[in-house]
Amino acid sequence: MVEIIQINPINNIALPLFLVSERSYAMRKRTGRLGLVIMLSIMIFASTLIPHADVNAQVTFPTFIFTIIFPTPTRTPTPINLGNFVWDDLDQDGRQDAGEPGMPNVTVQVWNSAKTFLYDSDVTDANGQYTVVAPLAGDYRVRVVLPSVSDQFSPKDLAGGDNLLDSDINPSGTNSGFTDIITIASNVISITSIDAGIIKFRTPTPTRTPTPINLGNFVWDDLDQDGRQDAGEPGLPNVTVQVWNSAKTFLYDSDVTDANGQYSVVAPLAGDYRVRVVLPSVSDQFSPKDLAGGSDTLDSDINPSGTNLGFTDIITIASNVISISSIDAGIIKFRTPTPTRTPTPINLGNFVWHDLDEDGIQDAGEPGVEGVVVQLWNDAKTQLLDTAVTNANGNYYVVAPLAGDYRLRVLLPPGAGFSPINQGADDTKDSDFTSIIISSNYGFTGTISIASNVISISSIDAGLTNVTPFPTPTVSITPTSTPTRTPTQTPVADLDEKVYLPLLVR
Repeated sequence: MVEIIQINPINNIALPLFLVSERSYAMRKRTGRLGLVIMLSIMIFASTLIPHADVNAQVTFPTFIFTIIFPTPTRTPTPINLGNFVWDDLDQDGRQDAGEPGMPNVTVQVWNSAKTFLYDSDVTDANGQYTVVAPLAGDYRVRVVLPSVSDQFSPKDLAGGDNLLDSDINPSGTNSGFTDIITIASNVISITSIDAGIIKFRTPTPTRTPTPINLGNFVWDDLDQDGRQDAGEPGLPNVTVQVWNSAKTFLYDSDVTDANGQYSVVAPLAGDYRVRVVLPSVSDQFSPKDLAGGSDTLDSDINPSGTNLGFTDIITIASNVISISSIDAGIIKFRTPTPTRTPTPINLGNFVWHDLDEDGIQDAGEPGVEGVVVQLWNDAKTQLLDTAVTNANGNYYVVAPLAGDYRLRVLLPPGAGFSPINQGADDTKDSDFTSIIISSNYGFTGTISIASNVISISSIDAGLTNVTPFPTPTVSITPTSTPTRTPTQTPVADLDEKVYLPLLVR
């Protein structure tokens, strides 16, 4: 309906509109409503308002303002679509995870907020999608009907704040099966984040009858005590092995190793256990633990000390395990020590010769020198251990009491000197005494290291130069039960360990 008002601009009196024969107009917005402000210039002829007037007469009327008011049309209400997903929450966490499928044929309804009036209902499609329709803006609840009385709803609002991945249905309480109140504004045409997770009841998988778990398998004689099963280290028979609970308060099973050191004990169920090995003798010891370079099949798994001495650490056995065969024990057997061999004195010698050509090498025709004093000292040259004098052939020997480090010394006869040391490649033909006068080791050999399995060394020789006839000292040896000979010398002039230097001629 259109309302037309004629306003006289002279006196502002509103009058009904009658007949308009000529007009012009303009439009504008007026007071929030669509209005037309029409400026009308009205020429009313005498034939219209004054029936008997002269048709050629011209009457001029003032300009009038007309306002035409159109009412705002009301928008036809648009229904609101609500949806969209019901899924099988396999891990029961209330979150739509990859691989969790939609559930078909689940009834979904939209109710008023008081849950007293049902507006619409739908059934989820093959992908778990649904759509129900709310007729107008307002307050509503969506309801999901569980497919089975044994099913449950997932926990609500547990997707870390992501409303697109959570479940919106109350799983319990007075609103079980319904959402909280959903308020729909007048400008909303759809909501697609109203989802429901369902925890389907599934017949439990029959529980497998527990299978006892075999634990083993080897106890060995750790000959080198290194905690590693080495080639040639044998298994130990008749060693008791047990399986206990982890608290070491209950014994489940026991076995004794066979001739090869193998054993097997049985744990009744999956769980936490310890294996214990009983030492065959109180004098035996366990090998170091876990020292096979990370190889659990070659190491020893028994604690060798501490509060868990003789036990393994806790062994956790999963329900799908039927045996463990890497629980081994190394034992260091106590053995009576092998008697120590009485040390055998070591003879050292054997030749002092006149090096006629002074080349440091024993040549044919170069004679031995008689009467030369040869001494045995410790390596530091602080203790004299033995003394001998060369015989008519230039041979000598001194005795080292034990294996160890020593030096030999030759006392030069008057006017004599030493040949060059270590000449040639044959150690049985060279001279072994330092010939450099300014050396702190002048007249001594280098360090002679004697191993425990050596009983004599016969290649320690001395070449002398400028040898003149020298009286042979008499040496008497007093027999003694100790390995070291104690020579007794008849006092002879010039045998007081003096060093005779050769005459230097400019």
